[in-house]
Amino acid sequence: MFSRRKFLQAQTAGFVLPLIPTQAFGISPTHATQGPSSASLGPIGKRDYWNDWPLHLSRMMNEARDRRKAQLAELRSPKQVNDRIEAIRSHVWDIVGGPLERTALNPRVVGKIERDQYTIEKVIFESQPSVYVTAHLYVPSSQNPLAKPPFPGILAPLGHADEGKAYRNYQFAYQNLARKGYMVLAFDPYGQGERLQYLDPKTQKSLFGSTGEHNQAGRPLLLLGASFALYRVWDGVRALDYLLSRPEVDPSRIGCTGHSGGGTMTMYLVALEPRIKVAVEVEGNSENVAGPSYDPPGAIADAEQNLVGGLPFGLDRGDLLMAFAPKPLLMTYTPQDIGSTYSPMLQAATNEIYEELRSAYAILEARDKVQLFASPLPHDLDFFNRRALYEWFNRWLGKSEAGTDEAEFESAPLEVLNCTATGQVLTSLGGRSVVDINVDRMRSIIPSPLLGDSVSDQAMKAEVRKRLRKLLGLPVERTPLHQEILSSNLRRETAMEEFVFQSQPQIRIPGWFIKPAGKKGPFPTVLYVSESGRNGVVEEPGYLDYLVKAGTAVCAIDLRGVGSTAPRHPQQGPNFYGNENLEEDYAWASLILGQPVLGQRVQDILRCLDYLATRSDVDGSQVRVLGEGGAGIAALTASALDERPRSLMLHRTLATFKSVVESKEYTVQLSCFAYGLLRELDLPDLIAALNPRTCWLLNATGPEEKPLPRSQVISSYASAFRVYAKAGKADDLCVWVEPEEAAPNTILSWSKKT
Repeated sequence: MFSRRKFLQAQTAGFVLPLIPTQAFGISPTHATQGPSSASLGPIGKRDYWNDWPLHLSRMMNEARDRRKAQLAELRSPKQVNDRIEAIRSHVWDIVGGPLERTALNPRVVGKIERDQYTIEKVIFESQPSVYVTAHLYVPSSQNPLAKPPFPGILAPLGHADEGKAYRNYQFAYQNLARKGYMVLAFDPYGQGERLQYLDPKTQKSLFGSTGEHNQAGRPLLLLGASFALYRVWDGVRALDYLLSRPEVDPSRIGCTGHSGGGTMTMYLVALEPRIKVAVEVEGNSENVAGPSYDPPGAIADAEQNLVGGLPFGLDRGDLLMAFAPKPLLMTYTPQDIGSTYSPMLQAATNEIYEELRSAYAILEARDKVQLFASPLPHDLDFFNRRALYEWFNRWLGKSEAGTDEAEFESAPLEVLNCTATGQVLTSLGGRSVVDINVDRMRSIIPSPLLGDSVSDQAMKAEVRKRLRKLLGLPVERTPLHQEILSSNLRRETAMEEFVFQSQPQIRIPGWFIKPAGKKGPFPTVLYVSESGRNGVVEEPGYLDYLVKAGTAVCAIDLRGVGSTAPRHPQQGPNFYGNENLEEDYAWASLILGQPVLGQRVQDILRCLDYLATRSDVDGSQVRVLGEGGAGIAALTASALDERPRSLMLHRTLATFKSVVESKEYTVQLSCFAYGLLRELDLPDLIAALNPRTCWLLNATGPEEKPLPRSQVISSYASAFRVYAKAGKADDLCVWVEPEEAAPNTILSWSKKT
């Protein structure tokens, strides 16, 4: 009886247990409503910036919800429902990045466990070339009175149990299904059971844990325009291929069931795999992200459970199940998941999806083929869920005589259950890890550089900007800034102004403008953005005081989600993740909306350039941009889109996104990513697009955010250096690698010389 958090941690605790418009569905898009005016947000001097991003995200999510609900309200005929089902299937494949090529399975039965009424065959197959999947095939024996071949087959994707297919209650369900005459195939997911992908060479344990492995593999895949759901679903598709290759299986009687994360994978599989005839989704993520009473960041889960880019299509999690209509579908959940495993809105959200399904099934005249069941126990494939599961499959797969009784659990040591000698595929069989698969995928799709003798600089820049705007989902119009000076102070030789402007309706960007006191402008100005926020420039001593002493003004802002704009915690959840990393959860929610955080922060920088243009004490021809850390990626992107920055300095900023895909232990934040970015360009392309403006790279970093050797940085930027050399500006792209204590001198030199 585990909450999901305990369920995921059971083993370590020692227990054995491209944006598409809404017209895609034939629905006219609803015009986005404007957010509240500055007056309706309260006095602009009120510094409750932590409310802004939650309000903005809620508005976008509720608008997406309204558009989707309007689409569903239009469904009145079987043809309309079936057309939507076809659109769901097509669009889900598109946004997850598949389907993949069906290659040789090369299945092997590497052992058998004989029991009185069934046999467990230990199977290994390849879902992709040299990608080994370990599985248990439960086969009813000839001594079993309920064994009547050909058997109905059950595909069993698994939840987030560290033990994978060996988790006790999963085994228990499959044992009893086999006793009832079903043939069941349970296969380990990536990161679980015998398929750990990120092994610590010292301990041979996972570096990140099971759910952590899903996210570690899934984040870089987004850069390639795909989702970790693709690999998980493809394992399921190929597992079904193997199940159907067995002559003992009746292809007309195929069921699918999974619990927890396996329940969510059941949702994907029933949407995408037409060979499945009956399904039981057990305590999966059965709540829409754009659900009722949305409270940011909402019902965010691990990589494969977030339908990235779904809402621009009008798709949410409930549509995965709708695509199964009118086939028999049982949903189960437990109210005890509320606020522990899933969000506090789970019950209302699950009922909402169920009502959507009931409406579609009714239109298709199949009301009796969809049901909802609630278990009274906490999150697990418990007795109540198992009994409901048996009853549903018996009813729809022609096994009414099998009943719902259970025999005693038959246990076995892990070493007996394992398919591999070491208990891990990578150490027993080798093959390709998920990092290898991502790298191979990247190499197959990475575009040619946007450079070449036949392409003019202006054409190249125009193409870069076109691609960026599409990738980032930037707004077409710029709304009023509503700028205000909140306070003015004089500290010795420095004048300090606290200001705020609106980047978008509801999004206030606070900042500091510091300049030499007692001197007339206009001043050359450095726009400074950092992951550590704006306040460093007014601390004592101020981080950039040396620039002010040299006669330069400094404008430092908090990009949304940074410093004083970091969002408040949810008012009512979800609580399961402990809100340990709100920025990452906001990044997932934004990607689901098709509005990456990177794009939102680029918008903030572009609007700050607009703000600086309104100040009489700023020399508009002498505006420079200094970006540090992850904020440097936003600074580079904004500078590639806008000609106003005279020069750019990137300090401790990632050199290439390509290196993140290649890395096993990258630490770059998801808020720096954009879906499909590496299908179009990489950071060196953006540097090239700055030409002929000056760009200095100071202590550029690798994927683990550690400075790289100068030679490696130069090699990574070879294409950008060629562009600068061709323009006769070879000296204006500079690479510096030096101790951090020397950085102020380099930054000062950059501000004077460029």
